[in-house]
Amino acid sequence: MAFLGPDGEILPVISSSPNGTVVSSSCGTPIAFDGEETLEPVDVVLDPGHGGPETGSVGSNGLTERTLNLAVARHARDELVSLGYTVALTRDRDLQLPIRQRAAIANALSPRAFVSIHHNGGAVRRSETPGTETFHQVDDPESARLAGILFEDLHAAFAPYWVSWVDTVHQGASVRLRDGRTETYGVLRLTPDLNSAIIEALYLSNPPEAALLVIPEIQAMEGRAIAGAIDRFLTSEDPGSGFRPEFYDPHTTGTGTARGCHDPELTPPTEVSTGFTAEEYETLAATAHHLGRSTDWVVRFGVHALKFLSLLPDADPIRPLDEVDRPDAYGPISEVVPWDQAEHAVLIEMADAYGLTRTQVQKLGAVLMVFLTGLEA
Repeated sequence: MAFLGPDGEILPVISSSPNGTVVSSSCGTPIAFDGEETLEPVDVVLDPGHGGPETGSVGSNGLTERTLNLAVARHARDELVSLGYTVALTRDRDLQLPIRQRAAIANALSPRAFVSIHHNGGAVRRSETPGTETFHQVDDPESARLAGILFEDLHAAFAPYWVSWVDTVHQGASVRLRDGRTETYGVLRLTPDLNSAIIEALYLSNPPEAALLVIPEIQAMEGRAIAGAIDRFLTSEDPGSGFRPEFYDPHTTGTGTARGCHDPELTPPTEVSTGFTAEEYETLAATAHHLGRSTDWVVRFGVHALKFLSLLPDADPIRPLDEVDRPDAYGPISEVVPWDQAEHAVLIEMADAYGLTRTQVQKLGAVLMVFLTGLEA
């Protein structure tokens, strides 16, 4: 399940309870978000590679892979929709999107085919034919069939053009492995239950190929070829072709991480109120004074401390508290605590884990902080 964000971003649901809904943001951060538009499963998810500060390959003509990938993906989507398929793009604008988030989106939408669209860089060896490469999941016949058909149709689509092609020994459909015999590419490794493949249609780093790829009609043609290959995969038992032996190459470029990624504020801070008796509040205020902080900061930090303690190596799994152990979160003095979208997700997570309301888990966090400060004193 996923929500559609205010700017069209797809936000996979991590958890949903009476306390609220937690989704994975575009940067892959758990945030609280109760959207109005849910997304149903689709037939195909297309993933335009790179985006934001990650340009990918750059042609000598200035064409960037992030822009080209998106243009081709949009053409492929439009063609698939015209064939009657439901389609989603992991990104439909220039957006930084970590690999884990791309995979999370695909997993949330349960497509029959998931294809990550890329264009290559680095090859210098001259070739008589396009250096098209596709990659599939290890030991997965359907993923291999998808990659083989994509290679077959893309290679055939570009072959008639008179271009000084380049390629490598990996021209064709293969598996790139790392230690442990798992896929090097995260979009394949993190979508084990999907029919997933990556395409590297041409070498954008090769000036003659960059000159071809900058032409809008060529981008549209490539999109149609991708759509046709996916349609053939979904409607036939064609085996594909161009298969190469698997190979070990664990080195990656370091792209696709969440490093430097910044989420916009999708929802304003949420205020949650908890009640205290006069005696409890006096103790809370004394704790805040001792720490040189406000009382709402102490409550908020206490909830984060609950989360931290749960992550310690020898920590026991959190279990819902028995009725008798649940804190009384009502009293004549109210403490109103603001939570931004990421902090609110932690509040919801801890409330769900302990079987409490958000109000009650705030009280639990306050009790923890009073106790820990008392130990320090």
